[in-house]
Amino acid sequence: MGRGSKVLQIEKMDRRELGYYYTPDFVARYLTDRLRMIQPDGRTVLDPCVGKEELVTHFLADGYTVDGVDIFRHEETYGCTFTQMNFIDVYREQREPLHYDYYIANPPYNCHEVDYIQKNKKELKTLFSDVGVHNMYSMFISALIDVAKDGAVLGLITYDSFFTAKAHQNLRRKILETCTIHEITMCPTDLFHEQSADVRTSIIILQKGTSYQKGVYAKNRPISTVAFTEQLQQQLTEFMNGEVDTHTLDELILNDEKDYAEWMIDCPVEVKKLFQYDRLGDKFDCVTGISTGKDALYLSKEKRAPFTIPFYKNPGSHRFYAPVRLYLHEDFLEFDRMIKTFNVRNKQLLYQSGITCSSMGVAFTASRLPKNVTYGVNANIICEDEDVWWLLAYLNSDLVTYLVRGILNRSNMVTSGYVARVPLLPFTNEQKSQLGILAKQAYELAEQQYAYEDQLRDINDMIHRVTAFSNETTKKIKEFNRNLVQRT
Repeated sequence: MGRGSKVLQIEKMDRRELGYYYTPDFVARYLTDRLRMIQPDGRTVLDPCVGKEELVTHFLADGYTVDGVDIFRHEETYGCTFTQMNFIDVYREQREPLHYDYYIANPPYNCHEVDYIQKNKKELKTLFSDVGVHNMYSMFISALIDVAKDGAVLGLITYDSFFTAKAHQNLRRKILETCTIHEITMCPTDLFHEQSADVRTSIIILQKGTSYQKGVYAKNRPISTVAFTEQLQQQLTEFMNGEVDTHTLDELILNDEKDYAEWMIDCPVEVKKLFQYDRLGDKFDCVTGISTGKDALYLSKEKRAPFTIPFYKNPGSHRFYAPVRLYLHEDFLEFDRMIKTFNVRNKQLLYQSGITCSSMGVAFTASRLPKNVTYGVNANIICEDEDVWWLLAYLNSDLVTYLVRGILNRSNMVTSGYVARVPLLPFTNEQKSQLGILAKQAYELAEQQYAYEDQLRDINDMIHRVTAFSNETTKKIKEFNRNLVQRT
């Protein structure tokens, strides 16, 4: 690996700024074994963010030719042939495929995005014009795909927000158009907790070229690292014995024209079929509202002049009923006209009633949106009373939580665009009436701070009858909701 000149400059940084977190050895062992199963004749390896060599340890021990690149020299001596350089610069200078049989990497997650990307944005936008400049890990994945020769196998453990985030749809499509997907195994949320890192990651195994595509092995996130260790050992045994269950690409990808090629991990086929129905946004306005630019200036926790207008920013954990906790400055429309960073969207829908949905956090919730209030950048559904109650029941169901947090968006911010794509079940008028009654009961109980678990259970039971899902699918949805933080 040649050194070359560094065109994109990077200052000295600590480990967090570099985005470096070491990979546990049992994951390195698994990745090494899986890459060699797929391409048993390979002999050369590149790790473009080699760190302390933990991912290439087993390749080195078995006599493979290993090259490593890293922006920072983490070790005095390396077992691999080490080049201290930013791999993005290597990619910038390399326009022909590299010779390596295997690429193994734990790309940097945060890696000074604010500093490095902002300082070099113009050059990076040109370099990554096909997938965009959103973060370091996505640029690393794109670069590795470009430099890999046909048949080369890529084993990655990386942040998995790109599975569903709309901003990463071009990266997903690039992978589908240029690579075979062999495996997606989601990692537990506590995998990097010992390093004080709260990141949701996955193992992804690709092969350059689409002619190798057969079934895709996809496994959802396990509960813990202890369970994950046992799971990977079991997976290796199953692969060696040819006993794994796989999915077709069509089963894995949400590919309706209304969608963005999201990757649905371990999603039951009968759940995917729901996306053939009308979506929420086809029937109702699903919108975002007011962005103040600086809440402290324009919102108050107390209702006092001039902060007099009720404002729903995010119902958070509240279902059915959410109390008003914030009040907006009464001159907000004037601020929208005068202040560049203050934006009022969808003015024509101001003060109308409907439903307000949670935006941040793991849980997905929906609460009644009364008339004559305003709302923030969370998703808000404008609808009349004839629809609001059954829809409120549906949106608070286990099924919709699974659709939103397990399929449409696995990252933290749920915006109106994601909620608008929730499929609407073909409820009869009678079923809507029954759901509406349950939602009103739950609303009244929540308003008085009483429990509404019985109503929520009845809502879930009714939706189960409408979908007629198999017991296996219903069990999977319930288990996902029971362990929402660990599964999302």
